[in-house]
Amino acid sequence: MEAQSGQAAPSQTEPEATLLVVDDDPDIRRVVRFYLTKNGYRVLAADSGKAALQLLREDASIELVLSDVMMPEMSGLELVKAVREEPFLAEIPIILISAQGETSKKVTGLNLGADDFITKPFNFDELTARVRNHLRLRRLQREVVAASDLLRQQNERFQEDLEAARAVQLALLPAALPDNPRFKLGSRYLPVDRVGGDFFDVVHFDESGKLGVIIADVCGHGVAAALITAMTKISFRGACAGGAEPGAVLAAMNRILAANLKQGYVTVFYTLFDPVAHTLRFASGGHPPVLLYRPSDDTIRRLEPQATFLGSFDNVVFTTDEMPVQSGDRVFLYTDGLFEALVDGGQRHFGMERVCQLIRELRDQPIQAVLDGIVEDLVKAMGARAGADDITLVGFDILA
Repeated sequence: MEAQSGQAAPSQTEPEATLLVVDDDPDIRRVVRFYLTKNGYRVLAADSGKAALQLLREDASIELVLSDVMMPEMSGLELVKAVREEPFLAEIPIILISAQGETSKKVTGLNLGADDFITKPFNFDELTARVRNHLRLRRLQREVVAASDLLRQQNERFQEDLEAARAVQLALLPAALPDNPRFKLGSRYLPVDRVGGDFFDVVHFDESGKLGVIIADVCGHGVAAALITAMTKISFRGACAGGAEPGAVLAAMNRILAANLKQGYVTVFYTLFDPVAHTLRFASGGHPPVLLYRPSDDTIRRLEPQATFLGSFDNVVFTTDEMPVQSGDRVFLYTDGLFEALVDGGQRHFGMERVCQLIRELRDQPIQAVLDGIVEDLVKAMGARAGADDITLVGFDILA
């Protein structure tokens, strides 16, 4: 085995690379090494395919192989095959050197995985140019692989962050809904991403017996939306203490969100059911209207006070409206992902007309079964098409 190296000052335009020249003719090895060294490459030499394979296994710095085709013990074609079969060597570029008229060997070599051929007698400027081009291509491939690995690692970290944010967001939702003889609650939550932008909360004020239900839709999805959702819940819990009026609750929430949000906004609807006065007091911050279904006359009323969303403007006034309610009434809160969902192959929106139709069709079912039925109908209509927005529904029956 012969393993020799030559070295000169590296080229001004290319970083130094280590090449392996394989030929059983010492004169060809010497001349090729001379010209490549002159062009700034570090050159190793081997006198056989077997010796070359051993060098490749021992020296991880080798970036390209120049090999004669016809050699004893292990030919250039056999060397190509052996290199391509070893995982740690398989990507090294190989240029085969063949004599004129060896077309069949060229085809065989290319089929085995050789990257290029050059024919004897060769022009050294052409040889150097081919070496340079294959080194550039190989380095570009390495950069792509490195960039791909980096993106994969970043994506894994991002997915871990999403999972953590999802755990936080799910922890923000009610673990259980209050059970009370004066009302019955139900809910459905379908985030379009692992971390969605929808949120709801339920508060039962023991002193007065009032029930507070809030639903919110944060602009966006992902980790940023989860953080805003957390801020929304914290601000709500602080503002609603003691059964405060819905308009005052939204105003207090807005002051906190507007002072802390750098971008984005939140739409909110808050209802406060008073079982003693039999009233539903409510306020909206740019959210879709709440539906009040009265089975006694089969009517659906839209509760839609006008006010802007939360988080963008200071000193917004949120009014509190009131609606008398009676036993048997049903209240439905939802986010816009429900009626804006595309169905029938994306040809139309699910729409509020269908939602109201289902509320009437399922009037004899418990409130949770009604919400489940609406979601099941929506999912069936959507088919394989993924939703573009989160979908949240909260409902409660007024029992007394």
